[in-house]
Amino acid sequence: MSDIRPLIKVSPFVLALLMTLPVNGHAQTYTFVEAVKTALESNPEMGVSKARISQAESALGKANASNLPQINFSLTGSYSNNPLNVFGMKLQQSQATIGDFGVTEPGAQGPNAATYQPQSLNNPDPHTDLNTRFEMLVPVYNGGKVDSFKQQARSMIEAAQSGDVAVRQYLTFAVYQAYEAVHAARSFITVAEQAQKTAQEFVRTTENLVKQGVIVRSELLSAKANASAAQVALTKAKGQEQIALDSLRILMGLSPTDSIDVAERMDIRLPASDLPALLEHALKNNPQLGAQRKEAASTAFAIDAAKADEKPSFNMVVRQEWNDDGIGFEASSYTVAGVMAWKVTDFGVTENTIKMARAAAEQKQAEAASMANKVKFELMTAWHRLQIADEQVISSQIVVQQAEEAQVLVGKRYENGVATFTELLASQTQLDKARAELEAAKFEVNVQKATLRLNAGSMDINQL
Repeated sequence: MSDIRPLIKVSPFVLALLMTLPVNGHAQTYTFVEAVKTALESNPEMGVSKARISQAESALGKANASNLPQINFSLTGSYSNNPLNVFGMKLQQSQATIGDFGVTEPGAQGPNAATYQPQSLNNPDPHTDLNTRFEMLVPVYNGGKVDSFKQQARSMIEAAQSGDVAVRQYLTFAVYQAYEAVHAARSFITVAEQAQKTAQEFVRTTENLVKQGVIVRSELLSAKANASAAQVALTKAKGQEQIALDSLRILMGLSPTDSIDVAERMDIRLPASDLPALLEHALKNNPQLGAQRKEAASTAFAIDAAKADEKPSFNMVVRQEWNDDGIGFEASSYTVAGVMAWKVTDFGVTENTIKMARAAAEQKQAEAASMANKVKFELMTAWHRLQIADEQVISSQIVVQQAEEAQVLVGKRYENGVATFTELLASQTQLDKARAELEAAKFEVNVQKATLRLNAGSMDINQL
């Protein structure tokens, strides 16, 4: 099956550069579970998944029906003066007479009767026939082709069902990513608001120092420029929040005008505490990998279906029909026939069909093995990124604490005219950066946990 990963990838570093309008009032608040359930009910990807299952189930229904008799009805009207057709019509209608052989014609008597060509037989008048027919075709044995189609269809149903689970888990992951991005954006807003408040305080402090003659006026211009930059950063952070909410709306199948909000954050626990256990869990439970394996298994039955053409087939035909020169059921007849067929040679057609089926099976098996490698790689990558993000959170917490203490000291020195505004601004920039990196690291930890669960095949709201 085709790869169905989410189209929307939320990153706090990218989103922080974007802007949009503020949220409308009276927003409906969704918990994470409610947001996922809404997405699973409304996202069009679920419709695609249901259609795949329906298609596979219909294929099985078609295969099952292939073992049942086929009943056909036909009504055929004929009008002809062809001698053979005319005589056959009359026979079918039980209307043939001795006169149809020309025995009553003058030339049919005498010594030349044996070579006489009767006009009524060779040049008959046009005749009409209306054939009404019911025919039943009964399949008896077709080399196991129908059974192979059944097995193939059952495997495709299982593949489609695994694919449905994969779509559900990908949507759950995408909703979590967007949901978590909203919270991360609001943390950035808090950081930006703190920076803006501090920048405004710098302006007031600098104005007083300029009035006192402690510093030059150019320092005040720098403070105002810094305050303006802080305002822009806050606006961008608010835009980041709106984009995250827009992502959530799209995933949930809501209108762009629907005003929504999110409830508390959702912490994720890992299904296993070490990498080998996670890898084992993923290879057994990843639904997309399971779907790929089921598709590969189904191709083995396609080989059997192709091989069936090398075997004999036997089918029965039961027919009831009526023939008349008008609408009616005057001349009734029935036919029962058995047809056995065995293809002697088709000069390589069947042989190459089997080879094609085997090649397709080998391709699907290779794709399944490749998918397993991809799952392992993505899981290992997420695991290592999680370890880095965990360390980054601890490091950033220490850096924030140190930057806050340094900012207090530089601020006091600046107020006393000992430190320059450049030093004060550098200290504040370092603090703002540390706070932003802390929030980004927290976001990264949660997203990588979700990625691990997704690859492990346990990104399900009932398992979180």
